[in-house]
Amino acid sequence: MKARNAALLLAPAALALTIFVILPLMWVVRTSFNHTVDGAYMVSAFTFENYTRFLGSGWYLVNTLWFSIRVAILTTAISVLLGYPVALYIAGTRGVQRNVLMTMVLSPLLIGLVTLVYGWIVIFRGGGLLNSLMIALRVYDEPVRYMWDLKGVVILLVYIGMPYIVLSLLDSIERINPSFVEAARNVGANRWRAFWSITFPLTMPGLYAGLVIVFTLNFSAFAVPLMVGATDTQMIGLVIYREALLNNDLPFASSLSVIMIAANATILLGMSFLFGKLILNRLEAKR
Repeated sequence: MKARNAALLLAPAALALTIFVILPLMWVVRTSFNHTVDGAYMVSAFTFENYTRFLGSGWYLVNTLWFSIRVAILTTAISVLLGYPVALYIAGTRGVQRNVLMTMVLSPLLIGLVTLVYGWIVIFRGGGLLNSLMIALRVYDEPVRYMWDLKGVVILLVYIGMPYIVLSLLDSIERINPSFVEAARNVGANRWRAFWSITFPLTMPGLYAGLVIVFTLNFSAFAVPLMVGATDTQMIGLVIYREALLNNDLPFASSLSVIMIAANATILLGMSFLFGKLILNRLEAKR
């Protein structure tokens, strides 16, 4: 009876997953083996030419796949470096202050992505807020180009990714017994040593969860590079969009989608193995 009730409860979610995820993904995989013909939509076939076209090209591997991985790693690392202090500070607040800070952290997720990007376009433009502020603070003398440039893409991806890092870390930080940090301070550890010895190891699960979310989003980013990046930006999500909608080459776009999913899954598996090793090593060292 319990198994039957559980199956009934899971049935709607399983049906939705099948219709909206599994079946479309199967269609993408099948389409990736089709053949593109000039003047035609596509021809049913079973060929690997779309995969060899990408994987056999050093230009695509360096300027699209490796470039997307580099941007995802950079933006995820910056999000972590900025997110840790914010999460640690919020964890020590209460009441109205905490509510205000949480609202500020969550604000990028409460606004539509297109609206959010257009707001940043106003900030990024030549005489916008960012350049005016930097010039007033004498950080630089002339306006810096953020629009249609990789700098703007990186800033926006970090801004959008930070809430996921902060929320993931905050959950882990609040599970730490405060007496652990107090004990480390009592035996002479400074704040930096207490962080590396106590807080960082115990927040690894939250850090891993945030890394998975942010890296996946940034690796496959499409709207931000399209609206803020240069016209020749070769992030893989944007290349898929161009091939599918501008060049009408669905088989090649589908093969790129499969490659993107496979590359992302491989990196996440490596990350999982690394974090698993680190956590296990920590547990063994405690014994």
